[in-house]
Amino acid sequence: MGKLLVHLHLYYHDQADYFLERLSNITVPFKLLVTLTDENGEIRRKFQSAYPDAEIMLIENCGYDVYPFFQAMKRVDLSSYEYILKIHTKNSRNKLSLNHLHYRGYGFRDNLVTPLVGSKEYFDMAFNTISSSPNVGMVCPKFFLIKKEAPKNRAFTEKLCHDYGIPYDSEAVFCAGTMFLCRSEIVQFLLKKDYSASEYGTQLKTGSVGSLAHSMETMFGIVCRHLGYEVKGLKGSSRYYSMVFGIKYITHKDIRWLSDY
Repeated sequence: MGKLLVHLHLYYHDQADYFLERLSNITVPFKLLVTLTDENGEIRRKFQSAYPDAEIMLIENCGYDVYPFFQAMKRVDLSSYEYILKIHTKNSRNKLSLNHLHYRGYGFRDNLVTPLVGSKEYFDMAFNTISSSPNVGMVCPKFFLIKKEAPKNRAFTEKLCHDYGIPYDSEAVFCAGTMFLCRSEIVQFLLKKDYSASEYGTQLKTGSVGSLAHSMETMFGIVCRHLGYEVKGLKGSSRYYSMVFGIKYITHKDIRWLSDY
């Protein structure tokens, strides 16, 4: 069992109890980092009561959940950890479509979180998938695996690949929603570059594309493959989703990006 580092970006404070319950499903020892964009004494008390050694950090509100993630990662010695779990809050929506699947309310959040920490069984399955398979570098919910990124993102992503000195990989898949469990070396590689808050820009409206944060979402998958690993999809709890993806597999249809993310 490798050492696990968990990062939770808690932008929506009212979801604290939801994530505290999910964190309780982690069955291996872990270090918890929580980032907030606004101070909240009650949330500090809740998390430090449950996890006395948790670090609660205030981070500038930019770059969605990606900028806070890298800021948190810079504050710890990643060589002490083998695996990193990245999770964060998502708002309630009237409707969202992704990979031909439709989500309402907190469905987008829940279907990202559940295959990772929805229960002890789900966590064990996710952790065992990566820890027992030396060729797997990242696991995330299969329903959010994306093969082709939005055209508005590609030019930015190609620039990032140039910055890191690696080729743009059009065959690499990535996880829409950026919730995943990955090997620490993937994040260590990405920390070779330190992009500032101004480069991430102001917080954009939900559903937009074409930002540094969106291209970094793709970079997790590209770097995973560049380092010789594959991204593995985790099954969720819905038979409907499994049926839809079975049909897509049989028809050899690409899993394409839908712009209303």
